[in-house]
Amino acid sequence: MSSHKAAYDDLDTTMIAYVGTVGTIITFFLVFGIAAFYYAFAKTENEKKVINVPELNAESILANQAAALTEYRWIDQDKNIVAIPIDQAMQIVVQEEQKKQANAKTKKP
Repeated sequence: MSSHKAAYDDLDTTMIAYVGTVGTIITFFLVFGIAAFYYAFAKTENEKKVINVPELNAESILANQAAALTEYRWIDQDKNIVAIPIDQAMQIVVQEEQKKQANAKTKKP
């Protein structure tokens, strides 16, 4: 009987099965490892950004905003832009509008 001698172009099915199995196992653990890492990271980010958010005292925020509306301060010193109290600003706007309306009435024929 003739014995079959391995030729150069014969497939090594045992090695192909071994590499395929090992590759599948590595891929499986890699995918689940990355997924586990992602969910752990997402959990810590959620805790940091949503759960452990420092409480802001609404009263202090409102007090700061009220102070900004009622005091003089520099907006841009280089350009000479100043903020004035809101009450004074509203009075100036009303006076300017009254002057415009008065001028418009006197110009009508």
